[in-house]
Amino acid sequence: MKENVLTLIESLKKEESAIILVEGQRDVVALRKLGINHDIKKISGKRVFDDLSFLKGKNVIILTDFDRNGRALFKRIRNELEVMGFSPNVYYWQQLKNATKGQIKGIEELSQFSG
Repeated sequence: MKENVLTLIESLKKEESAIILVEGQRDVVALRKLGINHDIKKISGKRVFDDLSFLKGKNVIILTDFDRNGRALFKRIRNELEVMGFSPNVYYWQQLKNATKGQIKGIEELSQFSG
């Protein structure tokens, strides 16, 4: 599992023009610990879709948690972005969810793979 996760993280670091949508501050901190320097936006608890100008021309990567609430938020965000003409990148969410085989429920838990 660790090797697959580390490979995905390395690939994520190389994404062009990426903006990563996460649920909370702990997710931001975990991704930074992993060396991910892309623009990261917290989307939980606020109306994300009032102003989407910051997403124009970006590779929008959704990385919500893998628990029930995170999966529901993932679906909602993906659907709303698609309706508004965006093509969100769901590859990493799907691959990390599969690679962790249910052992990790939240993005913040990925920080255990750092260093």
